[in-house]
Amino acid sequence: MFIPDSMCGCGTEIKLNNRDAIKISLFDVQFTQKAMILIGMGIKKLAAKHGLPEGIIKEHMKGNLFIAPPSENLYFLFHVPEIDADMHITIPPCHFKFIG
Repeated sequence: MFIPDSMCGCGTEIKLNNRDAIKISLFDVQFTQKAMILIGMGIKKLAAKHGLPEGIIKEHMKGNLFIAPPSENLYFLFHVPEIDADMHITIPPCHFKFIG
């Protein structure tokens, strides 16, 4: 579960399981082909589970890539106001690398 502090009046930081989540630029990460498939499958799964168009999930994911140390995973952490739900898609470290 993640909680944007802005929703509780505490600031603008994002937390994942009570850990500070650090925003990562998509330009700083290279995903494997398998990661791209997993991200797409995650979008489809969330959209189907919540009865939403995939485009809504994609729109809210934009710019919301994070890392939450000590975990080495990357996370798309985002809020979907249409159903007032926090969502995430996890990318394990074997499916990405940081680039220049």
